[in-house]
Amino acid sequence: MSDLRVLAEQIANRVKSKTDEYIVKLSLVKDLMVKYARGEISVTQSWKTLRLELYVAKNGRIAVSSFESENPENLVEKACSVLDFLKPSPFYAPLPEPSGEPLSYVDRNIVDIVESGDASKQVEEINAAEAGDVAGKVEFGHTATTLLGSNGADLYYEATSFNGYLRVFRGESSGQWSWTSTSYDPSLARRAIDTASHLADTCSKLPKKQVKPGKYRVLLSPMVAANLVEHIVSAASAGSIVFGISFFAGKKPGEKVLSEKLTILDKPRDTSLPFFRGFDDEGVATHDKPVIENGILKTLLHNSKTAKVMNAKTTGNAGWIMPHPFNIEVLPGDNSLDELVEQLRDGIYITNNWYTRFQNHVEGVFSTVSRDAVIVYEGGKPAYCTERIRIADKMPRLFSSVEALGKELWQIEWWEVSHPTRIPHILLSEANISLPR
Repeated sequence: MSDLRVLAEQIANRVKSKTDEYIVKLSLVKDLMVKYARGEISVTQSWKTLRLELYVAKNGRIAVSSFESENPENLVEKACSVLDFLKPSPFYAPLPEPSGEPLSYVDRNIVDIVESGDASKQVEEINAAEAGDVAGKVEFGHTATTLLGSNGADLYYEATSFNGYLRVFRGESSGQWSWTSTSYDPSLARRAIDTASHLADTCSKLPKKQVKPGKYRVLLSPMVAANLVEHIVSAASAGSIVFGISFFAGKKPGEKVLSEKLTILDKPRDTSLPFFRGFDDEGVATHDKPVIENGILKTLLHNSKTAKVMNAKTTGNAGWIMPHPFNIEVLPGDNSLDELVEQLRDGIYITNNWYTRFQNHVEGVFSTVSRDAVIVYEGGKPAYCTERIRIADKMPRLFSSVEALGKELWQIEWWEVSHPTRIPHILLSEANISLPR
């Protein structure tokens, strides 16, 4: 029995007498991060975190707590005492029977890197400094998690991760790309560096000119598309609908909501991406599923609470508060990048974005600001690079205008894409473009 399992059991024993139901989720997270600034390594940092997440319920009252502490067992009393100040929750439902199974993927190379605290060999293999003025990070991770519940859940998994993002500068021009995987593969990082370098080089050689506000044909890079698709999947969480923050509110599975060219999957069983899981936070078995299939809303993501409210069944996507996706995948099309650019003709290639914000969740009114290279094409040729622009549109309308998808898939994860996402380039026939103030 592992030390993690022993500690989780000790915590569970303390919780039992104070609650009707509980789940103890205890994770040991080990990370090693290499950060770059101005083409050089600025810092190498490693850390180990013991994270306790605790679900407790008594007389229909529910409390969820999260702690990072070397002695999490000492925090149990505090977590359970919260129940005394709560009213019964209208969302309460008994914990479901556990049906999940352990599902682990461990790359021993990553484990050795994290344990040794030494990534010098990998730094040489990736050779980010070769790109010149580069900034960003490369991160290696190893996580072990035990989940014990009063419903009988007694589950465990291990996962490794290798991800990062690198931003290359050429004077006032820049390009950025990211990658993610459960295995150490330096070619993923090299490919990201080459792509970021190509984007920065392209804009450094083109004139600079501010594009005018208006409606444009737009090609979304996988970096941008992953950020926006994550919000689409979030809107398909039944929790988002229950709490009134989804543009799928009022829609039912089977209704057409987006372009028929678009199919989006939730893939918790895909062990090549870091958010794979054999069970959710309630101990229920996960399964791969379409969220959007050929533009049709196929699946609302449920935990036991939202399933009760909406008279449905859990889909194995708990989240104790909000059901959530795991790994996300968008099925590819059959176009090369050159073919997509040819189809773009007169339009804008947006390669990176940040600050995605919703002004109206129910209508899907949002905006997002470009970052790094934004290339304006005229007649299928790059004409100039523009300063920052903003996509200001409605999410359902924007993704109803999908015209074509790339055939090459990219694995994206960085601080604007929190769920590992495998996704191609996406060509939109029309997007409303405004200028940031």
